[in-house]
Amino acid sequence: MTVVNNSDTNYSLYYNVLNYFKTIMSNHPSINYVSQGDVFSIDNREFPQYPMGNVLITDAVFDGTTTSYSCQLTIADKQKLKNNESVGSFNEQEIAYYGTDDVVDIHANTLSILNDLLSYTEYATTNFDIATITCTAFKETYDNGLAGWVATFDLITHNPRPRCLYTLLPQ
Repeated sequence: MTVVNNSDTNYSLYYNVLNYFKTIMSNHPSINYVSQGDVFSIDNREFPQYPMGNVLITDAVFDGTTTSYSCQLTIADKQKLKNNESVGSFNEQEIAYYGTDDVVDIHANTLSILNDLLSYTEYATTNFDIATITCTAFKETYDNGLAGWVATFDLITHNPRPRCLYTLLPQ
């Protein structure tokens, strides 16, 4: 794996990586709200819109001419109760997945959104390499009734690591 400088944007900078993920999440047609930071505060707005996306960078490693960021993308939606109302004159019901809420549907949709975001990052841009992606489903992890997926992965980008331009020792 060789990551080279192939962009006018310096993606070894923390802000640029955050802004990249916030931009692609904001541009995804299924995401209505984007945040960053600690996962326990991702739903702290009074009336957020769902589904929502969150980006968190937990670690960074400088290695030769690369920077490797440990990232977490969370895609979540608010759980809702199903009505299971009958439709038509024959009182028929079609319930694809049994249960009283829509968690299975949320898991299917949010995993698909994560797949879009990470596939785009890995294959449609030339700025990053992604190491193994681990996706973990959640429901009732937070007090706010959210369900969805968290993707954890290492994002590797070019970092030329130029020599320091400042004299740091007193003369």
